[in-house]
Amino acid sequence: MTDLTDASWLLAYITLDTTGWPGWLAATWPQILKWTLVLISVALIWFIASLVKFAVQFAGRRLTPKDKEFEGSVWDFSASIARVFAFILMSPLPLGLAGFDWRTLIETRGPGAFSAVIIFVLAILIANSIAKALRRFGEKAHSRAGADDTLIAFSASLIKYIIFAVAIVLALVQLGFPAASLAAVLGAAGLAIGLALQDTLKSVAAGVMLALFRPFRIGDFVTLAGLDGEITNITPFTTSLKQIDNKIVSVTNDKVWGSPLINHTLQPYRRLDMYFSVSYDDDLDHALDVLKNAADGHPNVVSYMNIWTGVHSLDDWSVKLRLRAWTATVDFVQVRADINKAVKQAFDREGIIIPYPHAVEYQIEGKPKKLREGALYDDKPRAYEPPDDEGGD
Repeated sequence: MTDLTDASWLLAYITLDTTGWPGWLAATWPQILKWTLVLISVALIWFIASLVKFAVQFAGRRLTPKDKEFEGSVWDFSASIARVFAFILMSPLPLGLAGFDWRTLIETRGPGAFSAVIIFVLAILIANSIAKALRRFGEKAHSRAGADDTLIAFSASLIKYIIFAVAIVLALVQLGFPAASLAAVLGAAGLAIGLALQDTLKSVAAGVMLALFRPFRIGDFVTLAGLDGEITNITPFTTSLKQIDNKIVSVTNDKVWGSPLINHTLQPYRRLDMYFSVSYDDDLDHALDVLKNAADGHPNVVSYMNIWTGVHSLDDWSVKLRLRAWTATVDFVQVRADINKAVKQAFDREGIIIPYPHAVEYQIEGKPKKLREGALYDDKPRAYEPPDDEGGD
């Protein structure tokens, strides 16, 4: 029976005349051949294990309902585990070709390795289950009682990472690492990782501050790091927000905490500040009444809060009026659009002119000349631009 612990049975099938080779090459040729076969066997085993994973994924995608996501599902997790186990089951081939006594390795290290794999599998299942259960609890509490689920979502992510860290330590102990030595190694590694990942640790610290002080909640519409969007998730490392065009953006927590943050939906009411321009020839009192009536006539404008109108500024080519009114935060965008439409229609009915910059051209010696922009409804030029060929010394 062929023994995989020795590669000589394969070398017997590969006969090359090495009499004319250099001495060092002829002496090292058996080792070169052996390790080449080891690498080929590892690549072959990885290919077969990947085929196993693909087969499990293919079956899982067929059996997963269309209304559920495949990524992160039990089938997706099972596919990765199947590839790992397939690789482990076929690992005696490269170990035997390399000259290791794989039977002894399995007897001595097999139970520990098997326990480590079981610990990893259980840790992934438990961590994902706890995280999903906490998120579902937070969503139900938010929908039923209006509770803030931001801290719950953050805690779910943090607990998942803690479980993974504990599982790694327990798996290393099962593989034979002494607990005392492992603690020293982890301490030194933690210091090195902390120095190398300072920005990442800043994100974790900032994530803790965001979870504790909660300047925003999941579902709030905010402006942070120069981006607008609805908060969808917060983890120890990043904050995710969905923009108006349904794009998901992830921002590291240190940038969220260190930049100005505007929460548009934290307060139940928002004030509309709207500006409208009218001509200098229009009756300003009448125009202000039209603005106030347009806001007062909207059903979603809060009637018991003061509606204010006034002259904001006297510009070069128009008089700018200002309207202030209050509405519920959820109705802000729609109310602003409705008032813009109502004011434009009311100005048209009342004959109030909304001016705009324009230019007046007139003819001098056969050459058209243009006035500066902003001359409004005048027959007389306000500024004269001399021709290039005119102007005395």
